[in-house]
Amino acid sequence: MENLSWTLIISGKKLKLNNNIPHFKCLIRQSFFTKKDDDKNIFHNAYAFGIQSVPSKILTFHIITDYGMVRSRVPLSEIYLKEPENDIPFHFKQLWDCFGYDVSVITYDFLTENKCKVLLRDKTEVWATYMFTVDWFDNPFSDEPSDYKCGHILVADDGYLLCMPNNRIFWKDSNWVTKEFPVKPQDIKVDNHLPSVESVSDRWVSEDSDSFYYDIKKID
Repeated sequence: MENLSWTLIISGKKLKLNNNIPHFKCLIRQSFFTKKDDDKNIFHNAYAFGIQSVPSKILTFHIITDYGMVRSRVPLSEIYLKEPENDIPFHFKQLWDCFGYDVSVITYDFLTENKCKVLLRDKTEVWATYMFTVDWFDNPFSDEPSDYKCGHILVADDGYLLCMPNNRIFWKDSNWVTKEFPVKPQDIKVDNHLPSVESVSDRWVSEDSDSFYYDIKKID
C-alpha cells in the first residue's frame, strides 16, 4: 500500500505525516463539523481512507462523506462504526498521543477481526475487534526500547474506535488462547535493550575475498 503523497519537511528531513489505511465505512458526529453541541446525536455517513500523525496529538483521519466533502484531521474519537449507546471520553479512546510524524500502517493477517478485551485508563474493560496497526518510528520515544509502543486500531463493541498499545490489550482466540496468564501481568517487564548482532563484530572477521560463500572467523 503506497503512502499518501503529502509530506512534511522539518530541518531538511522529509517526514511521512500521512498514510493510507484499509478504508472503511464510518459515522462522524455532526457536532464535529458544526461545532454545535446540539448536533452531537446526528451522524454523517463517511469513508475513512487515511491517517495523519502529529506529535503530542490524538491520531486523526482523512474522511469523505456521502455528499462529497473530504475532511482531514478528524480525531479518532469522532469516528464510529455504529451509533454508540455508551460512548466514553475522548482521552479514554487513545492511551498515548502520537509519538511522531513518521508512522507505518499494517494489517496483521493473524489478528484480523480477532476479538480482544481492552483495559482503559480507569481500569474499565471493554470488548473490541482488531482493524489495523499504526507503528511509529524514528523518534526519541519509539527508538528507546523501554518507551516503544505501537497503536492497534480497534473498534469497540459499542461502535467507537480505540488506539491501544500491546500492554492494554488481552487477545482472544478460541483455538489458540486457551490458558490463563502463567504469572501476574505486573511481573511482565518492558524491554530495556534491543540486541545488535554486530555489537560484538570486532571479535568476528569475514575473509577479504570476492567469494560468494565467504568464511567468517573468530578472533581470539
